[in-house]
Amino acid sequence: MQSPGLQRWFRDVSPELCSLRAELRAAGLFEAREARGWAKLALLAAMLAGCLIGLTHAGWLGALVWIPAAAVCCTSISMLGHEGSHRSFSRSPARNALVAYLAFPLFSGLGAMYWRDKHDRRHHAHPNVEGLDPDIKPFPFASSRGGHDACSAGERWFQRVFQRWLFWPMATLMGIGMRRSSLLFLARHPRKRERLWWIEVACLVGHYVGWIVIPALVWGPLVAVGAYLAIWGVVGVYLALIFAPAHMGLPIIGTPNHDWQHQLETTRDLELPRVISFFFIGLDYQVEHHLFPRISHHNLPRAAHITRAWCQRNGVTHQREPYLVALVSARRFMSDAWSKEAIVPEPTLIAPSLANPG
Repeated sequence: MQSPGLQRWFRDVSPELCSLRAELRAAGLFEAREARGWAKLALLAAMLAGCLIGLTHAGWLGALVWIPAAAVCCTSISMLGHEGSHRSFSRSPARNALVAYLAFPLFSGLGAMYWRDKHDRRHHAHPNVEGLDPDIKPFPFASSRGGHDACSAGERWFQRVFQRWLFWPMATLMGIGMRRSSLLFLARHPRKRERLWWIEVACLVGHYVGWIVIPALVWGPLVAVGAYLAIWGVVGVYLALIFAPAHMGLPIIGTPNHDWQHQLETTRDLELPRVISFFFIGLDYQVEHHLFPRISHHNLPRAAHITRAWCQRNGVTHQREPYLVALVSARRFMSDAWSKEAIVPEPTLIAPSLANPG
């Protein structure tokens, strides 16, 4: 279910996007590509299995190669769960839920219910909005002066002294933090007897049994826990490298705004070689993903081409940068973001061709 804010955004403002939506629909880009999705999941799983086999036969030096490679596959598999959560993997609600629960709680140990609340409902409805977008307040950092002032004294001291240096090293803890948040979300969930709650609990138990308990029985607890923390620690860095350049360095907004142009102003597409884009699961096309989260990631490259042309015709901003440029922008932004005030934008002026269609 979409958040009330996102529902209002689609209901009240999206008519201005009707011509773009019609172009995308005419090109068949709202059609799911489920067979390709399952094939990609199978390929990534096979690649991960190869990495884990290599890891079991490698020494510690070999682990320096196999662990980062395994983490790439784990990150991509997890992000296929993101697509299931957005219901863009399949036309079937049941199979969207299936891939979401397989990839999130069972495989990655990340709660599907927590992700749906944090990402689908709050982030997508309020990208880069101070106090509302959880993705711009990764503990213990701050992305604006208001976020900084809302922190404890110890957190504020940490941000002033260490944020410049520790954002990327501490991304290795992102996986642990999201697992903790997933468990807390489940514990605090008001409907603990509902079926999905129990399915998620069973998946999370299966995750830790499959990733830690069984390997510990085979190779010993030190090797099992060490490999688990190493792989998922690197996954945390990869997730930061995917999500940070998509939004960080773009305006932090001080007031809620459901205007679709707000989505364009706070997201950017990332230019990547195709071989690397394969592993991003569409998250290098953030503009199109935020405007139309139900489009399959297989269709996003074509959707981006159509959207850029539409924006150019209508005098609307469409932000697209080389990945490394966006990454440098994100790094510079996070170095002293705690000291910068969020902006309160003027009411957005709709492009004349959209305000007066025809």
